[in-house]
Amino acid sequence: MAVQSYPEFYNDVFGPVMQPGSSSHTAGPCRLGYLAGCLLGEPVAKVRIELDEHGSFAGTFGIMAEDRAMVAGVLGCLPDDARLFRSIELAEDAGVAVEFASTTITESRHPNTVKFVLTGRSGLIVELVGDSTGGGMVETVTIDGFPCRTIGDSYLLLVQDPHEALSPEMLERLRADLPDALDAHTVRVEGRGALHAIALPAEPDLVALREVLDGEAPLIRPALLRPVVPVVVTPDRRPQLFDSMTRWRELAEERGVPLWEVAVQYEMDASGRPRQWVIDRMRELAMIMRRQTRAVYEEDLSVIDTEFKPDFARRWLRHADTPARVTDGVTAQTVKYAYGAGAGIPGVENVPGPMGGGAGYIYAALCAVQEARALSEDDLLRGLFIAAGVGAIAYTRTEPTGEVLGCTGESGVCGAMAAAAVAEMVGGSPEAVENAASLALQAFMGLPCDPMPGGLSQPCRSRIMAATCTAHVFADLALAGHDAVLPLHEALDVADRIGRALPSELLCTSEGGCCTAPAAQARRAAYRRWFEESHPEDRPPGNMI
Repeated sequence: MAVQSYPEFYNDVFGPVMQPGSSSHTAGPCRLGYLAGCLLGEPVAKVRIELDEHGSFAGTFGIMAEDRAMVAGVLGCLPDDARLFRSIELAEDAGVAVEFASTTITESRHPNTVKFVLTGRSGLIVELVGDSTGGGMVETVTIDGFPCRTIGDSYLLLVQDPHEALSPEMLERLRADLPDALDAHTVRVEGRGALHAIALPAEPDLVALREVLDGEAPLIRPALLRPVVPVVVTPDRRPQLFDSMTRWRELAEERGVPLWEVAVQYEMDASGRPRQWVIDRMRELAMIMRRQTRAVYEEDLSVIDTEFKPDFARRWLRHADTPARVTDGVTAQTVKYAYGAGAGIPGVENVPGPMGGGAGYIYAALCAVQEARALSEDDLLRGLFIAAGVGAIAYTRTEPTGEVLGCTGESGVCGAMAAAAVAEMVGGSPEAVENAASLALQAFMGLPCDPMPGGLSQPCRSRIMAATCTAHVFADLALAGHDAVLPLHEALDVADRIGRALPSELLCTSEGGCCTAPAAQARRAAYRRWFEESHPEDRPPGNMI
C-alpha cells in the first residue's frame, strides 16, 4: 500500500539546503537532472535538455542558473554542491556534449517542466520528464515514455520489461525480496511493454538484483532513482496531523500544549523520526540560516559586486552608520539581515522557505525581534517551528511559487510564516499567531512574479524586503487584537484562486509586468549581451533575490 504523501518540514518547507539561487529554478532542475542521471546509471556522453517554449524556464533561462543547475544534477551534484556553478565547465572537461533546446513539451503543462534526454557511454539512451513544483520539490511525469510519478523521497527501483518477459511469479519473487516496499505498481504502454516500479525506504542490493534478473530475463536492465530529499519516507509515516491552522489550534487546546509542540509532533509523524532528531534538525537549519544572514558581514569572503549583481549588503552597512538612515530598531536590523540573506555568495549555503533564500529572510525578521526583545535561542527555535507549520499548510493547500501564485506564493507566504513566528516568539495566543499569518498574507495577495533579467533582482527584492520588514508589524496588529477575519487556510485558498487567474506572462516568465517597461527592456538587452559573451563559470549565482 502506498505511503501517504503530504508536505514535510525538512523536505518541502525548509529545504533543500542549497547554493544561492532560486528554489524552483535552481534547486528543482538540479534535482530533476540528478534523477535523470540515476536513470542512466552509467557515465554520460551527451546531455540534451528540452525546455517548453511557453514555460517559465525558457522565459528566464540562465538568469537563475537553470542551465548550470540542470547539468550539475546530471553530473551527480545536488543543490548544496558548490560545483553547481562550474557544471558546464566540468561537462566540457569530461567530454560531455551539452545541448539545450526550446520546444513544446506535451507530457506536462506545468510551467516548470523540463525534459532530459541522456546518452550514456555505452550508447544507452534514457528520457525523463519532470516538473519543478516549488520550494525545490520536484515530481517526475514520465520515465522513458512511461507515466511514472515520484517526488524523490524514496529509493525507486525501476525494471523496464519491453517484451513483458517477466512472469507474474517472477515479479512476486522480486517483490518478496524487497519486504519493506512502500509501494509497487506496474505501468503498461502500448509498443513499450511494461515498467515495474517499486518504492523503497532503503537502498536495495542492485548487484544481487541484477543476478536474479539475468537468470530470468538477461536483457532487462534495472535502474535505481535515489532520493533527492533529506527525509526519506518510511512505512511508519502517519496521517497528516493538520492541514489548517484552525485544526492546529484545536489540537493544541485538546492536548494542553503550545502550538510549537504540535508542530514538532507533525514532523515526527511525517518523518518517522524521534522528537530529539526533529528539534536537532531545526537547530542545524537555524545555524545555516544564521550564517546565510551574516556571512557577508562577518566572514572574509569574496563577494560578487558587478553591474548585474551589486553588493547591496555592504552598501546598506555603510549607509546604516550615517545620520541619513531613516529606519531603526527592529526594521533596520531586519533590513541588514535580509540583505545578508540575499547576498548570494557561492559556498554560503541557503535555506529556502518557500523560495530560494526564503528561510534566511524569515530568520532575518525573527532574529531582529529576538535581539530587540532579548529572547533566547529556544524562543527563536519555537518561532521557526511555527513558521514551518504555516509553510506546511501553504504547501498542502496550494503551490507557493511564483509560477503558480505570483509573488504572493513566495514573498507573501514567507511574510505570513515570519509574522506568525514573531507572534509566537513574543508570547502571542494561538489566535494571535493565526491572525498575524493571515493579515500578512492578505497584504500581499495578487502580486505578479515578473523578475527583470539583469534588473538588480527587482521587483523581487522589493517584495521580499517588504514582506520581511513588516512581519513584526502584522504580529503587533494581531497582538493588539486585530482580527484577520479570514482563517489562514481561507486566505491561502483565496490567494490560490487569485494567483491561478493571473495571465501566464505574470507568472515568472519575465514577459509581463515590470519586464515590459522600457528601462527593463534596456536592462534585459544589456544582460543578454553580457550573458552570451561570458563563460558560464564567470556568471554570478542565479540568485534573483
